[in-house]
Amino acid sequence: IDLEVFDSELHADMPSELKGYAYLIMKNGQVQYVRADGHARSPQDGLQPWDEHQQMHVASISKTISTVATLRLLQMKGLSIDEPIYKYLPGDWAIGDNVQHITFRELMRHQAAFLDVVNEDPTLSTTYDGLKAMVAHGASIWKKRKYSNVHHALLRVILPVLWDYPHSSTSIYDEDYTARRYEEIVRQLVFDPIGIHAALKDDDPEGGVLAYSSATDPEGTFETFDYTKTAGGYGWVLSAHDLAKFWAYLWHSDELLDETQRSLMRKHHLGLWNSGETVTGNYYCKLGGWYRTENGQEHWLRSAAVEFSDGTAVVLFANSPSAKGLRDLIVEAYEKAYGCF
Repeated sequence: IDLEVFDSELHADMPSELKGYAYLIMKNGQVQYVRADGHARSPQDGLQPWDEHQQMHVASISKTISTVATLRLLQMKGLSIDEPIYKYLPGDWAIGDNVQHITFRELMRHQAAFLDVVNEDPTLSTTYDGLKAMVAHGASIWKKRKYSNVHHALLRVILPVLWDYPHSSTSIYDEDYTARRYEEIVRQLVFDPIGIHAALKDDDPEGGVLAYSSATDPEGTFETFDYTKTAGGYGWVLSAHDLAKFWAYLWHSDELLDETQRSLMRKHHLGLWNSGETVTGNYYCKLGGWYRTENGQEHWLRSAAVEFSDGTAVVLFANSPSAKGLRDLIVEAYEKAYGCF
């Protein structure tokens, strides 16, 4: 692929309705092109131009991060992805029908078939009590993939128990403890080894990327937030630069995962979604999206990370909606660089 053409096509195709964006194009884990344009925060909100170092909630790309932490910890404990998850739930949780048959592999690929997910129960929640109720309600024996934030949110509770295994206590795995330990474990297993700063909250109303409804919207939202006690499937805040660094280390080094673990991710789509095929073969993808409706308008934070089979990769952040999705923008520009249009 001609990376210069790829960059030129992607830059030219960025929708005019975006408030702003930043992206990095990489080849075999090395950054080749960086682009940014527009406002991370409007003049009314303190005027912050976009660049690759602006911190933003990456929403569902947090699922990939939680998956990497889980794969690392399973390997440390000598366990496979087909280990049942029920052994690593708090001892005072009721285990509903068929939950004892759910494996880590099924959980990380959205195939756990919890009844509350299958039935789209309106009380479904990523809170500690919500997850506890979901587990107690049981699971179906028919395991079709169905996307939900609760699967990786449950890892927020499981990872602290798994970390302590086989010396797990039945008394300490409450809401506060599991939330604190999940954050510490992910930092230790994912972020610290590669020198990345990330958080599960933004308590600075003057900093960070805001979400807007359009390029002309003067006032953004998500000035502050705290996802510490609901995270796992969403919640992590980091820059496009640092997400690109995570993505590069994930696919092009053994610092986080070895090739056997990466193959499991690709084969079973663990912590991945929105993947597909292009002219060079399969690509692997995770998208993130987070919005709030104010004055009848949806204000969006959006992120995308795509790894193509030839080692080309893109991380893209944007902070308003657009008619065309971020993955489609990336894939179409990639194929144009091969002369497919």
